[in-house]
Amino acid sequence: MNYLKTTPFAGLFAVTFGVAAAFQIAFSVLGLLLAVLSPGLFHMNGAPATSAVGAIGVLIFLLVFGLAINAAMSALGALIVVAIRRLLPAARTA
Repeated sequence: MNYLKTTPFAGLFAVTFGVAAAFQIAFSVLGLLLAVLSPGLFHMNGAPATSAVGAIGVLIFLLVFGLAINAAMSALGALIVVAIRRLLPAARTA
């Protein structure tokens, strides 16, 4: 917990991005499995994918978009934590 109280913006960003990226990787594996087994679950321009290759293309697009959202949310969260830390009074050490 002390790491979160003292680390700069880059450290907070790395932690939050790493946790979210690990979650995203786990769901990517699930997405690949679903793309191969049931490509019709993935829609391209309103039409269901007809092959695993098309479904994997949709999955790659979703992963890139998700990664960009992940980076934005991690940056915003780290910025909020840094701002709140600066507004709170510092703890006194004896």
